[in-house]
Amino acid sequence: MPGRHGMELRQLRYFAAVCAAGSVAGAAKALHIAQPALSRQMMALEEEFGAQLLVRLPRGVALTRAGEALLAHAKLMLAGSETLRAQVALAANGKAGSLKIGIMPGYSWLPDLGQAIAALSRASPDTDVQLESGLSAWQLDAIKRHELDAGVVAWRSPLDGEVEGMKIYEDRMLLAMPAAVARNVGKIRRLKDLAGQKFILFPRAGSPSHYDALVRILKAAGIPLTRPAAVATDLPTILGLVSAGLGCAIIPASFRLHGPAGVVFKEIGGIDLTFDLELVWRTDQRDPLLASFVRLFPPL
Repeated sequence: MPGRHGMELRQLRYFAAVCAAGSVAGAAKALHIAQPALSRQMMALEEEFGAQLLVRLPRGVALTRAGEALLAHAKLMLAGSETLRAQVALAANGKAGSLKIGIMPGYSWLPDLGQAIAALSRASPDTDVQLESGLSAWQLDAIKRHELDAGVVAWRSPLDGEVEGMKIYEDRMLLAMPAAVARNVGKIRRLKDLAGQKFILFPRAGSPSHYDALVRILKAAGIPLTRPAAVATDLPTILGLVSAGLGCAIIPASFRLHGPAGVVFKEIGGIDLTFDLELVWRTDQRDPLLASFVRLFPPL
């Protein structure tokens, strides 16, 4: 009747060593263990499988058919265990695994982000980084729910103790207006020169801190916000609405490079805001792979 103690990987290593040496004595010497102890391990294996694995000869041992079958599978299991051991070691040292990183819509081009992903791939080929597009508020919630490892966000609240981060990009803000407005309004030097124009906003829930700061400077310039021209959830869509002539907007300067036709960009006074992007993660995050990724970003 087969034994019920459970086979151990160590026993398979001993068995493979006996087969390689051709004798228990030779294997015991190679393994640096006592011969009687190794003999007991072989007997325990035979009891476990309920089959004779080795034929004891006057000089050494020979494999039975059952022993040959076990040896073939033992080699696969031992090789697999070494691979597993290596993969676990890589993961424990931040050299293997997958990262899910959130990114603000329209910002996947960030140079430092692309360079960090490429550097991580070169240094640790067993890693990969998945980017998921989303607004700051969604990213922060996903990070706290452990659905994202980190995220590139803007205007997070400094009072949020559940996350921490580092600034990876600083953008200034400028005016985006329909070409027709630029022609008709005349010389525009400050935001208050557009007091009669409507502005396109985004939902406050998308980034409360950014929304409140934007509303504050618009009100200071005498621009009424009782009914915005339109509301859009992301910057590319906002620019599309500006291009369609629905209103003006205050956007990060980097979007001037990707602006659609019919939009005029202008740096003016009264827009005392910067658009800082941070790489953010949970304060209790202890993932060595994420730590390796974060170290690849140059300090600003």
